[in-house]
Amino acid sequence: MGRSRVGRFLLFSAAVFGLLDAQRAMAAGAIGISAWDGGATTAQVLLPGDVAVETGAAAAPASMANNPALNGSAWAHTGTWYSVQVGNLSELQIQVTAQNPSGFSPGLSVWAIGNDGEFDGGTTGFGGEVSTAAFGTPHSFNAFGALGDAGTLWMQDGQGGNAKELLGYAISGPTVLSATGWGESILTGAHDMRVSSSYATGVSGAVGAGVAGLSLTGVQAGWLAIYVGGTDPSRTGSLFNMTVTAVPEPGTALLIGLGLVSLSLRRRDADRA
Repeated sequence: MGRSRVGRFLLFSAAVFGLLDAQRAMAAGAIGISAWDGGATTAQVLLPGDVAVETGAAAAPASMANNPALNGSAWAHTGTWYSVQVGNLSELQIQVTAQNPSGFSPGLSVWAIGNDGEFDGGTTGFGGEVSTAAFGTPHSFNAFGALGDAGTLWMQDGQGGNAKELLGYAISGPTVLSATGWGESILTGAHDMRVSSSYATGVSGAVGAGVAGLSLTGVQAGWLAIYVGGTDPSRTGSLFNMTVTAVPEPGTALLIGLGLVSLSLRRRDADRA
């Protein structure tokens, strides 16, 4: 190959690899991750008995569901995103509570990210995804359907992000009765949306006035992404608190309790001495 051909080949290769690098760079950071109390953006490995807390966060009244401008779908940039890394757990509890229950109807969705690293933030406008309300992802996105459904490709592993599976969602606001932005079903209550048992063996939960929660059982070690937002546009708004609790094993809780009793008895004996 002559020098001129070699030069053209190298320039072409550089252009191709530059384009690939640009595409890879686009595949991260479409959304930002909120910090937990203490300032960390990832709650690092939660083991039985550990708790991650966020106090006084804010989200728009209809950032997750029932937004009329988005045909009821979620709005990624007005909700709040969290990242948490967990060990193997028998149970993980996630609860969002409005500081003013009459002013905010919270909702949350949880995705498994796996062991390849935390959620990378997905890609803006991946694959030309556009909702029936004429908004692209993740400005409007599907927070309720299995990955691979319309409105989810921007965050799906192997597509625009690295999320592996939607585990479940809970919304305390009303069911969306009209046609939705991505054709998704948006139902009040707590819902198990798993398509496998690779990341959790069960999902349950409950909702009420100003509160929404999910409980994941048989959780495999890895990263999770959590989205929190409002689900009722008739509310005026409120700050919310969030807790993610790695529930202690029953035997561990008993040992902790016995240890506290033993410590209390020793202190009492010392006081009597």
